[in-house]
Amino acid sequence: MICETESSKVTRRRFAAGGAALVGGLGLAACGIGQATPSGGNATQTGCHSRLEMVVAAGPGAARYESYADALKSFTRPNCSVELTVVPSAEQLAKVTAAVTAGTPAALTEFPPGALRQWLASSVLAPLDDLFKRDKLSQNDFPAAMWKYMSFDNKVWLLTGAEANADFILFWNKQHFKEVGLDPEKGPTTIAELDSMAQKLTREQGGQLERVPMKPWDVYSIGNSIQGWSYAMGGSFYDEKKDELTFTHPRILRAVEWMADWAKRLNYDRVQQFQTSVAIQGVHFFGTGRLSIAPLVSVNLRDVLKNDPSIQIGAGPLPGEAPGKPGAVAMGGWVVGALAGGKQRDEAWDALKHIGVSDDGTTAIARRGGIPGYLKSPGLTELSKDPLFKQYVDGVRRAEFVQVGFYTPGGWSSASIQDAIEGKRSVKEALEDVQRDAVQRYADWKAKNNKK
Repeated sequence: MICETESSKVTRRRFAAGGAALVGGLGLAACGIGQATPSGGNATQTGCHSRLEMVVAAGPGAARYESYADALKSFTRPNCSVELTVVPSAEQLAKVTAAVTAGTPAALTEFPPGALRQWLASSVLAPLDDLFKRDKLSQNDFPAAMWKYMSFDNKVWLLTGAEANADFILFWNKQHFKEVGLDPEKGPTTIAELDSMAQKLTREQGGQLERVPMKPWDVYSIGNSIQGWSYAMGGSFYDEKKDELTFTHPRILRAVEWMADWAKRLNYDRVQQFQTSVAIQGVHFFGTGRLSIAPLVSVNLRDVLKNDPSIQIGAGPLPGEAPGKPGAVAMGGWVVGALAGGKQRDEAWDALKHIGVSDDGTTAIARRGGIPGYLKSPGLTELSKDPLFKQYVDGVRRAEFVQVGFYTPGGWSSASIQDAIEGKRSVKEALEDVQRDAVQRYADWKAKNNKK
C-alpha cells in the first residue's frame, strides 16, 4: 500500500461494479461493466478477492489520469474494482519500493518514459512473459521500438499505457505557409527544406517579433529536443556492443549546433519574451497562431484545436538529414506494469491487458487523446480517419528508436546544453561535459546495482 505523507497528498479513485461508492470520504467513480478481452486473450477469469490498487503519477483532470479512468470503466472481472492512487512522479519509485519491501505493494502501476531499467534495478516489477505467452500476445503486436523497451533482458515487463507517444510528428500553420508562398499541403522532408521555410516564415517589424517560424531547441524540453533532432540527423546516444554512452556522437553535435544556431539567429531571449507576451493558458505556443512550425504530442494538438477550431494545420513526419532520414520516431511513453510481490497477479494482469491491449480499453485511451501502442487497437483505426491524427498512427507503426532515458538509467543532465543554446558556451564543450557526467553516473549506477 502507498502511504500518504505530509508532503504529498495521495488521491484515490475506484472503478468498480455496482454503482458509486464512498471510501475514506472520497467520491469514487462508478464503472460500467461490460465483458472485454484483448485480441488473442483466452484466459479464464475468476473473481477478485479484494480490490486492485493502481499507482499513477497524474491526478484527476489530467489527460493521462482520465484516460485510465475511461479505460477502466469497461474493465470487468466479477467483484473486482480498480482504485487509482496518485503519487507524484518524483516520489513514485521511492514509495513503490518502500511498499514492495514492506510486502504491501499495489497490484499495478504506471511508470515514466525510459525508466524501466531504474525500476528493474529497484526490484519492484514482476515479469509478465509467461502470461504474455499464455494469452498469445506477440512482439508483432507492438512497434519495434516499444518491443525493444518492453522486452529488456529477454523478459516482458510492461504493456503500453495511456501515452505511447510517437516522438515526434511535425505540424505547421497552413495560413502562414500561404502568406509566404509555400505549399500549405507540403511540409519539409529535409533539414535544408525546414531551414529555407523558417527563413521565409519569420516575421518581425522594427526589431520586434510578430511571428516565430520554429523553436527547435524547445520540443518539450531540451532533452526531448536533443533526442528528436539527433535521431532525425542520424545520431546515436549509445553503443550497444561496447555498452557506452555517446553524447559526443558527431551527428548529435550537428543537431545541437543546428538548434543553437537557430536560437542565435532568432535571438533566444527575444523569442522567450515574445512567447510569454502572447501566451494562452493551457494552450501550446503553436496554438497562439504566432508559431509556424512545431512538433506536438497528441494531447496538445487536441488543446490547440479546441482553442481555435478554425485553425488550418498541416502534419507530416519530422524532416531528416543524412545519414538520418525523414520520419524518425522514438517511442516509450508512460507504461504500465505489475508490482513484485503482489498477491493478485492474475487479476493485475487482466487489468494491465485491459488498459494496454483490449479493444475497449485502448479505444477509450485514443478517444481521450492518447495514442495506443498496441498495433491491433481499433483506436488506431479510429484515429486514422482524421488526417492529423493519422500522422501519429503512422508514427507509432514506424517507431524504431528507444527514448534516451532507457540508455541512461543513472540519469543525465542537459544543463550544459541549455547554456550552449543560450550562447553561453560552445556546443562541443557542452556535449563533452554531458558525456563525462553521464558516463560517471552510468558507472556509479552499475556499481550500485551490481551491473557489469
